[in-house]
Amino acid sequence: MASSEQKPVDKQVRAWESMINTQVVTSLALLLVYFYVGYYYVPITIPDDPNMIDRMIYTFRWIPLEILPTIIAILVVGTARGNNLRIAGDPRKPEQFTPPLIAVHVRFLANTVEQTLIHVPGLFAVASYVQPENLKLIPLIVILFVIGRIVYWIGYTRHAFQRALGFMLTIYPSIGMHGYALFCLFYYGATYHGFSSGD
Repeated sequence: MASSEQKPVDKQVRAWESMINTQVVTSLALLLVYFYVGYYYVPITIPDDPNMIDRMIYTFRWIPLEILPTIIAILVVGTARGNNLRIAGDPRKPEQFTPPLIAVHVRFLANTVEQTLIHVPGLFAVASYVQPENLKLIPLIVILFVIGRIVYWIGYTRHAFQRALGFMLTIYPSIGMHGYALFCLFYYGATYHGFSSGD
């Protein structure tokens, strides 16, 4: 009896695993296409012969766009709670029932804050090391972050396992940035002042 009940469960688990694996592979393909098209075909203005201050200012000016998903999520959570005071639950009492959609928004907000805290330092670290012409990666990465967060949010509202694509579009660039920054830290050192266009 137990084994017959286990089969549907195993089948469902395999379906979920397949769904997640498909999204992981799809995210890798999308990342390759996105960065190839964005780098070679999208006109992006970057500073001419930037020094370190120019690099930091250029990166800093893209941060408000990066923060936009967090701001929107805060407004959505607040609005959802305000419009559903009877059923939203008391946030001071997590054991209370919270409607699924509001819970999804709250979790999206928490995850976005976590991802942003990982992502933003990576942007500045990368900007301090890359060659001047590669500064165009900064806006590409920031725009991808926003796209990834939107995809994550939409997927999460549909099904918990459909958020993997958006998550990967966010976390892979973060891993890449921090990996690159660590490589440069140990290869060039922490006092490295970046490439100049004459190098």
